[in-house]
Amino acid sequence: MKLSDSLPFIESLPHCTCSHEVGVAFGRFTAPFGFVAAACGESRETPEGRKWEFFFNTWPAEWLRQYRENDYVRHDLIAAMARVSIRPFTLLETLAARVPTPKQREHYEWAMALGIVDVLAVPIHYPGGDFGLCVSIADHPVKDGFERDALQMASLFALQRCRELGGQNDASSAPMLLTPRELECLRWVLEGKSDTDIGAILGISPTTVHFHIERVKKKFGVRTRTQAAATAMASGYL
Repeated sequence: MKLSDSLPFIESLPHCTCSHEVGVAFGRFTAPFGFVAAACGESRETPEGRKWEFFFNTWPAEWLRQYRENDYVRHDLIAAMARVSIRPFTLLETLAARVPTPKQREHYEWAMALGIVDVLAVPIHYPGGDFGLCVSIADHPVKDGFERDALQMASLFALQRCRELGGQNDASSAPMLLTPRELECLRWVLEGKSDTDIGAILGISPTTVHFHIERVKKKFGVRTRTQAAATAMASGYL
């Protein structure tokens, strides 16, 4: 990957109408170079404490489910390092520079089991202590300088475009957007169940299940049921 490889992605950003589309375009740009997923968001201090909000997250739904269930967000080395670093850095560099806690080590071993080899993180700090973060998950060590420069450039433009679009799209931030039945269907989508399976479990027809999942896809502005479930996970609904 070279700087010039990031230019078509950057030039496409004005055509993105929501943060989800930015994430899709970012994934399309990075995938051919061995990057399997990405996430972009902000960390802000609130009266209730520091909170993370995703602009986009292309992780598989199962990754998100396990990440939340194991409370890895509080033990993620990348998130911790991003608070104090003004430069891009990688997961492997962070592990070499500091001794992880037992929970951080557990998180890293979990990531390795998923096939994650390295992560490039690009933090962007704002006045007042809040910061943005764009991470690219790789199936290889991220050592090449040209690759890092290209990803840094793309990440900065991606984050800026998401902020111009208002951060999270309306679907991902609206309270009580999903109905109880839609949430039930999505929980079983995360388990890999088909419409027929879900219908049998919930006592409704497969057609009704399909209707609920299609409504969620439309609300979130996504194309697949897996993307719908992942967006619901990233937005805190599941």
